[in-house]
Amino acid sequence: MARPDSLTLAVNHALRDNAIARARMGLLNPGRAGLDNKRPQAWCEYGWPEIIGPQDFLGLYRRGGVANGAVTKIIGACWRTNPWVIQGEPQDESREETPWERRIKVLLTPRFWAAVAEADRRRLVCRYSALVLRVRDSKDWDQPVDGRAKGLVEIRPVWATALTVAEYDNDERSETYGEPLVWQYTEAGQGGKGAVQRRIHRDRVFILGDWRDDAIGFLEPAYNAFVNLEKIEGGSGESFLKNAARQLSINFQAEDLDFTNLAGMYGVDAGKLQDKFNEVAVEMNRGNDTVLVTQGATTTPLVTAVADPEPSYRVNLQTAAAGVDIPTKILVGMQTGERASSEDQKYHNARCQSRRERELVHEIGDLVAHLMRIGVLDRQEQYTPMWDDLTDATQADRLANAKTMSEINSVALAIGEPVFDGNEIRTTAGFEPVDDIEPMGEGDGTEDEDDDETTPTDPAG
Repeated sequence: MARPDSLTLAVNHALRDNAIARARMGLLNPGRAGLDNKRPQAWCEYGWPEIIGPQDFLGLYRRGGVANGAVTKIIGACWRTNPWVIQGEPQDESREETPWERRIKVLLTPRFWAAVAEADRRRLVCRYSALVLRVRDSKDWDQPVDGRAKGLVEIRPVWATALTVAEYDNDERSETYGEPLVWQYTEAGQGGKGAVQRRIHRDRVFILGDWRDDAIGFLEPAYNAFVNLEKIEGGSGESFLKNAARQLSINFQAEDLDFTNLAGMYGVDAGKLQDKFNEVAVEMNRGNDTVLVTQGATTTPLVTAVADPEPSYRVNLQTAAAGVDIPTKILVGMQTGERASSEDQKYHNARCQSRRERELVHEIGDLVAHLMRIGVLDRQEQYTPMWDDLTDATQADRLANAKTMSEINSVALAIGEPVFDGNEIRTTAGFEPVDDIEPMGEGDGTEDEDDDETTPTDPAG
């Protein structure tokens, strides 16, 4: 029996590894291997990764324009303005500023909120991020804060890829049982120095997002669509490049071909004749006015028809937009229809306002509580993070509504009395009401009566 050659063994080995990979994808992780029960290994054929982590998301954000735009659109809307923290309940926001509110403003500056916004951006990319708090207490980073800190030296946003759990809280009587107690932080090198490994106590770290492995990140549902977009963009670009490169095919007639004589014309061996042809092709592609002379041969460029990538790209773009819950026109810009774009903008503002109220406000409250616990901020039993409303009408919308109210009044005056008074119209337009405006059409008539009266004639002349 003949022994198989090395090529056969290599092919069999590759087929076996491929079969094992497919089996693992279908058996170990059927939930992520697609919804097609007939083809459980479909994801392997599509080229979609089976397991993705923070490093994959970070690479997608760095090099993927659509994914980067999705994160930027959410952060740009949610952090269009900075929040503020008041003492008491939300209804107490209209009263005078308290001494506690004035003291915390020293720390909660625009620079502070910029660091929080950057950490929120990194959380959207990698599912979670952290704020490393450099506390002014003259202790090592791996030591807990005793609650008598003298302020913050620095607040540093950190990627999830730079953090790993070094030690968990194993005290079953602790309220934080099972949560990280000490983090391992890989600090990026500066000035040509290498990265530095640091152990950081949880008192000096604030986590935004969910660090657990079963959490779902912002970019994760749309990741497959982003992979498809990269394939379409790269494949179409490669097709245009290959056609522009003008790869040449030289077809010699079989009966007239003598490679030995042809190689002798170039002064090379027959084995190096292909190199000479490659040099000719390079010169043809490099020069604008270049002539290729052949004898008994036909030269044709190797050109393929490039398919229009727009339909496939648009389908995957819509899938990606659905995955990140951003209208397509908001994600890539308005294309057609001002009315549709206005409705999409309203939806996007409402979506970001909901994220503020359901997610960011609570995390800001937890961050303030953490800073109070370690002594950076003065303790306060009742406090509330506040934010403006992204769904409020713009100034142009307010003026348009005020104009409509004035037109309604003009029609109503013809059949009776006006519907709105002057202060209601001013408030709708975004201006403060004034005290000396009387309701329209409700004058007491004194001035009109005085004007209508005639001056009595003096009998004495």
